[in-house]
Amino acid sequence: MSESLTVIDRGAGQALSVAHMQSRSELVRQVMANVLEDGKDYGRIPGTDKPTLYKPGAEKLCLTFALAPSEPQVEDLSTCEAIRYRVQVPIKNVDDRVLAVGIGEASTDEEKYRWKRPVCDEEFDEAPTTQRRTKWAKGRDGAYQVKQIRTSPADLANTVLKMAHKRALIAATLMATGASSVFNQDLEDFTKELQEHLVDEEQAPPKQVKRASDRKPATTHAPAAGSLVTPPLKVKDVRVFGKDKNNYAVTLVGHGNEYTTKDAALALDLEKFKGTDHLLRITYVDNDFQGKVYHNVKTFEVVDAAPAGAPSAGGGAVAGEGAAPPLVAGDIPFSR
Repeated sequence: MSESLTVIDRGAGQALSVAHMQSRSELVRQVMANVLEDGKDYGRIPGTDKPTLYKPGAEKLCLTFALAPSEPQVEDLSTCEAIRYRVQVPIKNVDDRVLAVGIGEASTDEEKYRWKRPVCDEEFDEAPTTQRRTKWAKGRDGAYQVKQIRTSPADLANTVLKMAHKRALIAATLMATGASSVFNQDLEDFTKELQEHLVDEEQAPPKQVKRASDRKPATTHAPAAGSLVTPPLKVKDVRVFGKDKNNYAVTLVGHGNEYTTKDAALALDLEKFKGTDHLLRITYVDNDFQGKVYHNVKTFEVVDAAPAGAPSAGGGAVAGEGAAPPLVAGDIPFSR
């Protein structure tokens, strides 16, 4: 690929040829495949069709195309109750010509900034009634309540200013490089509820997942022949990998193996346990592909939250006949 293609030139009255457009689109994809790091420069929100571009990735795209963000223009829209900024970031080429202007806004009134969980019930009880609330949250098995108190807007002034600048920079970069066909923007900034809402707007409603404890007990929970079971461990991380970003790898705390799956719903269930104290036992099978052994996830169960009185298969053993159905993510009222 010609080195000149890395410099974007949009002179007045000049139109890019189809060949140049194709070459630059291909360059964006090559940068994504060979330069940008999954999880650092971009990431994928389960259920979306494109990865979401992060700030480090936007900076690398600017370097690739010899572009430079200009001095941001900051508009302070704050009130006595909330701090709010609107930022414009121009993107210039080597000829100091503005190719795009991105606009980003952030406010302490955004859901994720306005409220926080109290340190304890006493802090919640002592907060003024106007500074506290009980919020309904949606889980895989229904709704549950979470206690929250108001944050101090002044504590978040610098945070929302940087967030507005980041959103503007990414918007400008996507427009200047024509990378919007490859990347989404801002989805990682939304609350989990809003992410799910936006994803659901573009997809058919997901299948209802029943509580495992509501299902009819099976005669046995022993895994199929050839299956293996991990000891009860916490989830460390869930990452996306592969050329098409449709593979998921799960790592467990204190365990060196990665457990893989192509089931996005299963991966999303497992990700809900990331950073929690819940212990999971994963059932998997080993598959040898091109000389590498993959530990493919079949199912999992929560071994620390079984219904009262239900027999439990502790110590890494597989539950035998008559055991209660295993719990799944939908059985746990996540509120962290």
